[in-house]
Amino acid sequence: MNKKERLEKIRRFVNDFEIGTQEEIVTYLRQSGIKATQATVSRDIKELGIVKTPLKNNTYIYEIPKSVSSSLKLAENTILEASSLGNMINLNLVPGSTAVIKRQITEAFSEKIFSIITDDDSILMILKDKEDISRILDVIENW
Repeated sequence: MNKKERLEKIRRFVNDFEIGTQEEIVTYLRQSGIKATQATVSRDIKELGIVKTPLKNNTYIYEIPKSVSSSLKLAENTILEASSLGNMINLNLVPGSTAVIKRQITEAFSEKIFSIITDDDSILMILKDKEDISRILDVIENW
């Protein structure tokens, strides 16, 4: 089997199941008749753009990033609290999830945001216009 077919198998497996380790992917490939090492799978994961996503129950699963509209489940599972003050919105998140949520927010609201500051478990958005806060909070809270 060639690399393209292996990548497609991995992509489908990650899309169809909650996969938490590279070893699970190696085992699945082996059961499908494909020989691959963990190092190969690691490179394939990077090439496919697969990310490890934290969930509320302190577990992680692999996920292929999707557009904001098709991956809202991710935000629902990781945003713990949203609050605002002036022209700022603060989000408290499951630790380790800020990079993925920041990307979603940037894709959805880039024209409304002056700056975003993140750490491991929070995002601070500074908006250009405080009149946008309620609309943005409504969208985020409905994710």
